[in-house]
Amino acid sequence: MSHQYRPDFSRYALQHPDGRWLYHLAQPSELSATPRTGLFADGQPMTPLGDKRSAWWVAGHQAEKIVAVYQPRPKPVRYRLSDTSVRSDRYPDELSLEDWEDRSDEDQTYYRFYDAVTEAQPEVRYEYPGPFIVLEGSEPPAEDAPLWVADLPTALAQRPEYQHCFPGYVPGLSSHLTDVIKKMRHVQYCFNGRDNKPAGLYVTIRVPFQEPESRWRPKYGARGQELKAREEVPVLVTREMHLPVPDRVYGPNYQAALADWEAQVEFWTRVARDAAVKACNACEGTGHVLDAPDATTT
Repeated sequence: MSHQYRPDFSRYALQHPDGRWLYHLAQPSELSATPRTGLFADGQPMTPLGDKRSAWWVAGHQAEKIVAVYQPRPKPVRYRLSDTSVRSDRYPDELSLEDWEDRSDEDQTYYRFYDAVTEAQPEVRYEYPGPFIVLEGSEPPAEDAPLWVADLPTALAQRPEYQHCFPGYVPGLSSHLTDVIKKMRHVQYCFNGRDNKPAGLYVTIRVPFQEPESRWRPKYGARGQELKAREEVPVLVTREMHLPVPDRVYGPNYQAALADWEAQVEFWTRVARDAAVKACNACEGTGHVLDAPDATTT
């Protein structure tokens, strides 16, 4: 048995830079509950790309015709009594499909006493006809990958599975880096620019000295009164930075933009990490040493 795929803008092929050909082959609605046992490009077996929904398949050549093979589940043809101890006019040895439907609808005990006698069904061959319009692109992004907002041509406006092949941008870089930098050691604050400040991230880091320094500070009681006891606390140096991180990373396609995204994440986290080094005791954390004469004795 064979079917032909109805035209629904699905006839596209992605030509991967490594020579593979990728095809998005959604299951037709009338076969969505039927197990798919194979896909063939011009008679050659295709391999799954490995996406979560198993919609993307790979061929080693540009296909002219793609056929999916489905194996319907066995179909009940009658019902046979499995518990012979209840054999009676009410529970005969066998029931036709019509009798089974009439009786089982009214009496649930038939489900306990009868087994279905099934008949294997022929495989169904479903054709996705070519020619396939060629697009250049790589694997689609994983579901947990950064979002891609593409400028799709009109013909593909309703086909998000191909949007990673077209120009667009990955949003949310500044928010992502905010979450990353906040968790870094010695970072006290990290937030996006607000209150008419220039866009970007504002980072406050408090670091100790290379040779730990400390000071004594008073302790206070529950009513706010100063106690005789003192506590020793480390002396920290505060560093503030403005990182001009963009919110969007643009690219000619998702793969190129994602590479830029990852490079920017690495760069800006390195900037924050380098700023979190311990402070120099000689310069008191200012980054320079005062040019003062050596002390002399008289």
